[in-house]
Amino acid sequence: MFYFTDFYGKKVLKSTLIDELEHFFTTRDFMLTCGELTEKSAQANENRKFLCEKLSIPFNSIKTANQIHSYNVSVVTENENVYENCDALVSTIEDSTLLMNFADCTPIILFDSTNNVASIVHAGWRGTAEKIAQEAVEIMKSKFNSKPEDIKAAIGPAIGECCFAVDENVHNQLVKHNLSGLETTYRYDSQTNKYYIDLKNLNKIQLLDKGVLEIDVCGYCTSCMSDIFFSYRKENGKTARHSAVVKLGKRRY
Repeated sequence: MFYFTDFYGKKVLKSTLIDELEHFFTTRDFMLTCGELTEKSAQANENRKFLCEKLSIPFNSIKTANQIHSYNVSVVTENENVYENCDALVSTIEDSTLLMNFADCTPIILFDSTNNVASIVHAGWRGTAEKIAQEAVEIMKSKFNSKPEDIKAAIGPAIGECCFAVDENVHNQLVKHNLSGLETTYRYDSQTNKYYIDLKNLNKIQLLDKGVLEIDVCGYCTSCMSDIFFSYRKENGKTARHSAVVKLGKRRY
């Protein structure tokens, strides 16, 4: 279950499913990346300093990515902080802090407490079409011995089926690699000739197909709730970003 809570006076969103992992999804109240709103870059920088102070980590030590709407996954290392050309990060480094940015695309946090492995996935429609969440699970399995049944997934706030209208070309790209259960992930509107896609549910089905059994899906639509979250579509491409943040703790045993 998702719930709003307070991070030292800043409104954030968390999932009870992964409460053992230090994590949250930010809101407009806690902008960490200014996106197209370059006039807010100083505010975003101050918020990042605040984040680092409260998480007790050095400034500029956050692990993040230059996201490109791909299905590329990078494994975090001690010495590298910014990862090029990828849309998912996987870490098993104790006390590492991961951050990725969103403004309608689907944020997914994956956590395997048995092996102390965490991942943040940025699943836009292109990444979803190429099954980036499944790719992150594969990396967790192959490099860190995670079993899918030990992985918990929190699918955070993203644009909902209610607002994500696409043309036949985008629909067909999603269909091409996603046949199982697809009928539950979209509806067709004959009046507008548009397909309304449920990206969160599609990512959930992909994770289930990969053997991930415990999945929490946030019901909030970023476009409908653009007073709380940033929405690229609702704000016509001129908006900041909300973020998914994870700080991996020490392995318990």
